[in-house]
Amino acid sequence: MKKYKKIAYIILIVVVAVLSILLYENISKGNEQDQKEKSFSEIEFLEEKLIGLFNTMNNIQTRNYTISIEKITKQAKNQKEESSSSSSNSSENDNSSNGNSDKNSSSSDSTATSGSDNAIQDSQKFDLRQEGVLTNTDEINWDNVKNDIEILYASIPTITLDLYQLNINQEDILNFNKEFDNLAVVAKEENKEATLSELAKLYEYMPKFMNIATEDEVTKTLIQTKLYILQAYSKLGAKPWEEITQNTRQGIEEYSKLLTSTNVDSKKQYSVNKVYVMINELQNAAQIQDEAVFLIKYKNTLEEMKDIV
Repeated sequence: MKKYKKIAYIILIVVVAVLSILLYENISKGNEQDQKEKSFSEIEFLEEKLIGLFNTMNNIQTRNYTISIEKITKQAKNQKEESSSSSSNSSENDNSSNGNSDKNSSSSDSTATSGSDNAIQDSQKFDLRQEGVLTNTDEINWDNVKNDIEILYASIPTITLDLYQLNINQEDILNFNKEFDNLAVVAKEENKEATLSELAKLYEYMPKFMNIATEDEVTKTLIQTKLYILQAYSKLGAKPWEEITQNTRQGIEEYSKLLTSTNVDSKKQYSVNKVYVMINELQNAAQIQDEAVFLIKYKNTLEEMKDIV
């Protein structure tokens, strides 16, 4: 009897040990998956912010209209209304000027006070203003660029720790952080070409990080394609058109993987095909060596890419 009890205890211990191992493995896999999802979101966040900075360098808006705000004082509004009715009121004022002289005198103080109040009570006029590459002549808003970079600095330590936990190459993480410091330096100096160059160097790490953070081949291909397009975009100031054309050609070659990929959602196949045409048109813009045409097609291509993932 004792022998059977001993065997039962041994079996129970083995079962508990096996269940504990399985439970630990499941928890570890769950934690690893949660960490991947968190890092993936953070890389997406970084990628979006970098593209936003790229666009700011040429005042490219992702929407076709912006809201302009004009402040109008109530006093100015009243003056406009009064000027339109002054002619009709002048004859009446002449006829009643003698009879109302005492009344006007007594109300002068209140009129002055109300005029002061009107000057303070302002209103705003909102207008939709169409924005486009060909019509945009605004200078770079360097204050916004510097503020965006400084805000990103607050997120870098957390993202760095999460990337370490994802077992991404430590040297790549450290080099990314160094390049981000370089970006801050050239942005502070308000050097457009150097800023674009640093942004392109930073974006080179996005495919490296994304290759570890996700198994989605469509996302990986899109990020790598955008890298080539952004490398071409970053060189528009110096205009080495042969290099720009080469970068767009690399983008076409990379993106063409999606045309035959079984990972693409059939509902998004039209957008996939459309973007392929648009990247080819981007290369045509590089070949005719026109910066404005390139920027228009660049903007439209990146916007259309958003519909694929």
